[in-house]
Amino acid sequence: MSIPLFSLVLLFFVCQTACSQDVKLEESKLTALILCQAQFKQVRGEDGKEHPVPGAAKLILVYPTPKGWESESIEDPDSNVFHKATPFKNGFITIGANDAALKLWSRVGQTWKAETLWKSSFGGKQNRLRDIEIGDVTGDSKDDLVIATHDQGVVAVLQSTRDSWKVTELNRSPQTFVHEIEIGDVNGDGINEIFATPSAPNKVDGTPQPGKILMFRYNGKSFDRSVIEEFPKRHVKEILVADVDHPGCPDLFAVLEAEMTKVSGQQQIVDTVKIKRYHYEKGKFVGSIIESLPDVFCRFLNCGDVDGDGKIDLIASTFKSGIWILKRDKNAWHKELIDENSSGFEHATLICDLDRDGLSEIYVAADDQGALRKYQWDGKRFKREKLLSLPKGTITFNLTAFKL
Repeated sequence: MSIPLFSLVLLFFVCQTACSQDVKLEESKLTALILCQAQFKQVRGEDGKEHPVPGAAKLILVYPTPKGWESESIEDPDSNVFHKATPFKNGFITIGANDAALKLWSRVGQTWKAETLWKSSFGGKQNRLRDIEIGDVTGDSKDDLVIATHDQGVVAVLQSTRDSWKVTELNRSPQTFVHEIEIGDVNGDGINEIFATPSAPNKVDGTPQPGKILMFRYNGKSFDRSVIEEFPKRHVKEILVADVDHPGCPDLFAVLEAEMTKVSGQQQIVDTVKIKRYHYEKGKFVGSIIESLPDVFCRFLNCGDVDGDGKIDLIASTFKSGIWILKRDKNAWHKELIDENSSGFEHATLICDLDRDGLSEIYVAADDQGALRKYQWDGKRFKREKLLSLPKGTITFNLTAFKL
């Protein structure tokens, strides 16, 4: 399987965004979807050809109204991509690149105003805040911010003080991309562990891009670092901490990107995408492959009950092969294709009960098809609805639910 020329040019942005579990919403407020994007314009170069050049970071708020779905846009010229947005205080925070800024956005009248909460330079060629998760990872009952960066492999915990942030670096590795952060209490000790997916810099030429999965655990004074698994011929960008069996402790799920090789100048798949489950038992992780997907990569893995059967499903949104649902029957997993005509370099996906009917919907930014779509179970199948057209020359990196 080859990667389109447009995607090759966009190697600057090749990295995975955070996936989230089924989002629970309050009843009292209108809820919007936030699409975090990079946008590109065509500029003629010295060679006489047009090339895509990144513009200002962009996000789109999409929300239902009595007249249908409406949207509004926000741009930030300080950055050229919003990698993620997530609710925070009375607004939402964004992470950007290459100006690695953490910003808080609040509505003032009819406009959105940004306040820079934290900004840093890490010393590499790229200066990206790539992912962020919010939660208590130190056991003090206060939410912390856990951030991953490119290209110095930084994993950092930000703890709020009275008028600033206390920053604790847990990891720093030159020429390393950390693609995602997930947090969750997998061992049941009451403190969330931190999981991260560092790898060698992104490649799209078929040569190996090795990587690993790291875990950081707070010991009461500092963070202990351990390697869950290392991959010499492939890597992991997408991970998910999820409780699919209701045992009280979640598991870690990881998407192993395809193992690739280069033959006669063309990249070829040696082994397809694998989804691996890591269960913590007796002081260690036990890993097992639960499914394979016929693709090069899968950048979004979500969980939730999307068909009303009371069981937690996994939703995997792949590069080209479509959207898949993974269901567990006793001890076996099996996959079913929801929509083969949905694809995208990131293929951002969110599970959320936006209409509050008690059954979660699947929201997908299908950039290749230029559409934001909703999938809803009607009792027999998933019904697809187009909510918004997405312009060409954009990549949607993340989908988030936000209470306006």
